[in-house]
Amino acid sequence: MRYTKTLFLFGVISLFSVVFLYAEANKASAPKEVVITKEMKKKFPIKNHHEKLSLDCMFCHEGQGKNPEKFGYVDEKVCISCHKSKKHLADRLKFMDKLHVNPHNSIHDGPTLYCDECHNEHKPSVNMCSECHEKEIQTNLWMRKTP
Repeated sequence: MRYTKTLFLFGVISLFSVVFLYAEANKASAPKEVVITKEMKKKFPIKNHHEKLSLDCMFCHEGQGKNPEKFGYVDEKVCISCHKSKKHLADRLKFMDKLHVNPHNSIHDGPTLYCDECHNEHKPSVNMCSECHEKEIQTNLWMRKTP
């Protein structure tokens, strides 16, 4: 009986030791933060104004792990957290409303477009208006390159 208790106690201690050592080994090998290399900057470029603000990967990709190769799209709530609100963005360009060309308060969609319909972070942005209004954009100065 005493031998059984000793063996059981030894087994429990061994099991906890293995679990603890495994957890410590994984914790030590997991990166604490994303290390941004030149190669990563080339593969995942960010906007100049975001770079000037020293925004790192985790600012937008919080909760998506530590591997940029596996990051997904960010919710537009992340964009709005800095850019205030869609109404604020539309109001900033209110002077364009007279010509019905305010991209953040479009005559077609109002202020409801998702940010990523025009704006991209790691690839060039697109001017969604130009998909139908290419001629107007070329002949007028009402649309610049989309940031």
